[in-house]
Amino acid sequence: MDKQFLCLDSPTDFMVGKYISADELKQFINIPCKIKAGAFILCAEGQIRSTINMSESITSRLNIVTLLPNSCIQIQEISPDVLIYFIAFSFDFMCYANFIKSTMGYLPMIYRYPVIEISQSRANLITDFYELLYQYTVYPDILSNKEMIKAIFTMCSQGIVEIYCKTYPLEKQELTRPLQIYQEFLNIVLKYYTKEHNVSFYAEKLGLTFSYFSTSIKKATGETPQEILTQIIIIDAKTQLKGTDQEIKNIAMDLGFNNLSFFNKFFRRHAGMTPQEYRGKSYTYSYHLNASD
Repeated sequence: MDKQFLCLDSPTDFMVGKYISADELKQFINIPCKIKAGAFILCAEGQIRSTINMSESITSRLNIVTLLPNSCIQIQEISPDVLIYFIAFSFDFMCYANFIKSTMGYLPMIYRYPVIEISQSRANLITDFYELLYQYTVYPDILSNKEMIKAIFTMCSQGIVEIYCKTYPLEKQELTRPLQIYQEFLNIVLKYYTKEHNVSFYAEKLGLTFSYFSTSIKKATGETPQEILTQIIIIDAKTQLKGTDQEIKNIAMDLGFNNLSFFNKFFRRHAGMTPQEYRGKSYTYSYHLNASD
């Protein structure tokens, strides 16, 4: 099914864009896209009607859109006056920064409500922040600093979590049963994924039949429990491969693989290369500068 989508990732590890217009976005109208990158988008003017992760959405002025990695989006209509700011981090960088832990507890909420309204004062602060980052893109010595980019990502992710925390307090949020099961599943996965790779374990922990559990997760996210579990394992593996000097056999053991050969096959099947190849792949913290300032 993925082959039917236009897959888009940030061409650089960190991108900042401002004043993106309808003319620049219209090429994507009615084209289903899978966004591999993570993106934080501010709508400054205009309106966009789209489908995000199978849900109809209207993005207007003073709206923030958070696209998690592998989000599916299709734009149906764009007003001619639309202007947006965005910050995007490549899929590889999101793995490096371990975005799952940075948004722990709010992933289901962000997935369910990717578009959220903010106040004018908060929008002004975010606009100033984006403008400042945009100016930094002319200094490659700053943006080649791994810790600098990681700090920017942390500010973005924690800022989004703060907005969701105030708008949708978890303890008061009424969820549909499938979304509630997904949230509980995700919380359990984050505790046990380094030990338990059998999906039936999680169904048992939730006290559900395997069939009902799998159907509920699929209904809530469009993915199977195994696909979600695999994504989390792969993200952690990539994080350790790029962020540490641990021996690969130790990483495999940390992730619950007692057999290095099996870990190698698992990683290659889902990442398209061996762990050794991924660790040796060139990884540069580059920057993007919009040519039209």
